[in-house]
Amino acid sequence: MEPVVENKQIRKTIFDKWFSRPLFKQTLKSTWVLWLIMTLGSAAIFFIINMVINSKDIFTNIEMEKVTVYVVDEDLSWLQILGLLEKMGFSLSRIQVMSRIDLNSVINDLVYKIAGVLLPMIYVMITANSLIASQVNSGSMAYILSTPTSRKTVIRTNYAYMVLSLIAMYVIIAAVALSSETIAGIIRIRANGGSPNMIPVRTILYCFASFGAMFALTGICFGASAFFNKSNQSIAVGGGACILSFLCCILGLFGNKVFVSVGVGVEAMNVFNYASIFTLIDTDSISNFSKASVGQDVAFSYNWTWEIAIMFGIGMIFALIGSIKFVKKDLPL
Repeated sequence: MEPVVENKQIRKTIFDKWFSRPLFKQTLKSTWVLWLIMTLGSAAIFFIINMVINSKDIFTNIEMEKVTVYVVDEDLSWLQILGLLEKMGFSLSRIQVMSRIDLNSVINDLVYKIAGVLLPMIYVMITANSLIASQVNSGSMAYILSTPTSRKTVIRTNYAYMVLSLIAMYVIIAAVALSSETIAGIIRIRANGGSPNMIPVRTILYCFASFGAMFALTGICFGASAFFNKSNQSIAVGGGACILSFLCCILGLFGNKVFVSVGVGVEAMNVFNYASIFTLIDTDSISNFSKASVGQDVAFSYNWTWEIAIMFGIGMIFALIGSIKFVKKDLPL
């Protein structure tokens, strides 16, 4: 029995050198309230949106048969109608484009690239800064490093907390999104016999892609927090990257092909999408892949896979750069 006990003790010693349980508990106590508020707030956003949108048939297709009947009954001609539409700015080519657009893609972009990522992004900016740069700036890092806890252990423990807390957040968000879609689908069927329009794998992949974007921003913010000694510098770089990416995503929506086709967007605005990490949340590719996975006859691609991989790569690279800098730099202790 002694060798078994000795091996367990060795493993525990190695683990304690790699990971600090007291530091993890301390971080949890200091950030759990913020985590809870942001998680519940994000979950509430997904719940409300799904209940409002998926419980009703918001988008309806034009039934040309009824339009034809109306034209005949009113003794009108198609030339007159087309002429009127031309005067109103709706050319025949624009009408044809509008008949083929999928407004659900716009809703998905608004939910998973803007509304659904705002609160997690705020959590990432505040927490990442508080874990390293804020403690160095305030002098509390000196107390932590005066214990047997090494710099590498501090970095590994805090980064593990950031990633694990983000995973826990998105597990709850995904669960709420799936359950609310199910409830909304049942309500729709009972109300008008419509289709529930629910594909669970699509919702899961949407949430996973959104998590990928947050992972990338976590790496940037955590890397900046570890790289700089001043809290304001950390916020300027990490928070600035988050806000810039978020604003560019909003501006890039006006370059969306749907907005452009209906005349409320400008194609040149699409340039902002190249400056936003959220652009890598490819809702169209995920949607088409999910539809094909349940037997629907749609063309699909695997673009979403390498886009998510890029986001994870960005997060790990920036976190690694900041961690290496923290271990080697001089600290004002």
